[in-house]
Amino acid sequence: MQLISDIDIYVSDFVVALRFWSDGLGLEVVEKESTQHTAYAHLEFSDGGPGLRLIAPVTPWAEGERPELGTRPTVRFDIATTTFDETLVRLMESGGQKLGEIESYEGMRTISLADPDGNNFDLIEVPEDAFELADGQPPGPDQ
Repeated sequence: MQLISDIDIYVSDFVVALRFWSDGLGLEVVEKESTQHTAYAHLEFSDGGPGLRLIAPVTPWAEGERPELGTRPTVRFDIATTTFDETLVRLMESGGQKLGEIESYEGMRTISLADPDGNNFDLIEVPEDAFELADGQPPGPDQ
């Protein structure tokens, strides 16, 4: 069996990143550690799936040389949600940036976003029943 475990996101400003990922997506902070030189947080989705680990501080580019968002190779992932509009509003209020316009595919909406450090991901609207299994229960971390 293979699956994606946790996703590490390296950030330059731990406080800003923690606000974005916890407040913007409503992720639960299950572990947090901060010292004078480094910071770490493990966040989990309430509906299961891989968790996110924020690791700080990093300096991904030289001062004043930040590339345009979405122009550098990066690991990308999708965040599926049944509350697209509300989630998008929270992400933007928490420092997110749109990398394009909302697009529709087969009745679902999607938009590419960046966190405050420029880490890219797609927010995808899915129907409520997409998270349910045959028994009517939401999938757990092993599904």
